[in-house]
Amino acid sequence: MALSLWLRPAKTADARTVSRVIRRSIVELCAEDHGGDLHRIAEWLANKSPQQVGRWIADREQFWCVAGREAIEGAGAIRRDGRLLLLYVDPSARFTGVSRALLDQLELDAFQAGANAVRVTSTRTALRFYLASGYRRTKPESEELVKPLGANTLAV
Repeated sequence: MALSLWLRPAKTADARTVSRVIRRSIVELCAEDHGGDLHRIAEWLANKSPQQVGRWIADREQFWCVAGREAIEGAGAIRRDGRLLLLYVDPSARFTGVSRALLDQLELDAFQAGANAVRVTSTRTALRFYLASGYRRTKPESEELVKPLGANTLAV
């Protein structure tokens, strides 16, 4: 029997696990962006320590959400103004609905906080996911994407 997916707000006690998920996702899933370049990977990971992630989770201007089945398999964060800060999934949970569930919840959190759109600077790896989720480029070939929010765009 398949376990059902759960979502919940992240707690500072989750910081170590969330940091591990983020770091694994960057190293293993984002090769299209870093090309295996160890220097680029190190730069990307530099601020993803458990201590830093704990500080981010504690920031009241951000909504953090974690999702998984038996354990945390993905994490995401969005500012109250609708700026999507990050969305990462453990490699073992890729294409299982974790990213979609997190994005839906973060969009709803931003909308309920008063945001009228979500903006994200996408990696090449995630671009197809965001475009399929209703995001549009702000300019042709831009990595900056936007999705308007409203009663008709969210399953409230």
